[in-house]
Amino acid sequence: MTSTERECLRAAGLVAVGAAVVAVLLWAASFPGWPLAAGVIVSVLVLGGLLMIMGAEPAPAARWLRPAGLVAALVLAVGGGIAIEVGGDVALRARFEHSRPSFEQVVQEAGPLPGSGADHWQAYPGTCPPQIGTYAISACHGFAGGLMFLQERGALGDDAGFAYAPHGLPAGDEATRFPPNGFTPIADGWYAWTCSC
Repeated sequence: MTSTERECLRAAGLVAVGAAVVAVLLWAASFPGWPLAAGVIVSVLVLGGLLMIMGAEPAPAARWLRPAGLVAALVLAVGGGIAIEVGGDVALRARFEHSRPSFEQVVQEAGPLPGSGADHWQAYPGTCPPQIGTYAISACHGFAGGLMFLQERGALGDDAGFAYAPHGLPAGDEATRFPPNGFTPIADGWYAWTCSC
């Protein structure tokens, strides 16, 4: 393999690292709250990309390939990150929509929604499944007029999950006993949430 071919492979590898960063960001954006693993994976990919550009001095004819690959990788990664941020909750909504029939079935099997209560969490009226659609679930709770599903892995230090509240989130006295904040409506009666509770 010639040094020019090696430089072509390095440049292509850098672009692949940029694409991998975008893929990890898309995966992370499909959860309510960003998983801590996303930060670790992106950091490893960036470190791998930096290690890839190190190495023997390129052949004079191929000197431009490594910087070109690095620029392409940065444009792809930064552009992808900006597009994901500007796109709002598109990845979250798309993944949830894929899992929504499973969530709807779990709600139907749970039975009647809890009424008002003295505590912010009430007993879940059914059996909490360990998996709903593509999401791992660690706990299920009831609250006044709805159900709460906690994800198995937490967001960046916070709890995160989904809430089903077909008549809206608690208001008045019930709202003061209801800890999660950061609710994002994602479908009719469905919310993604994060909470530092």
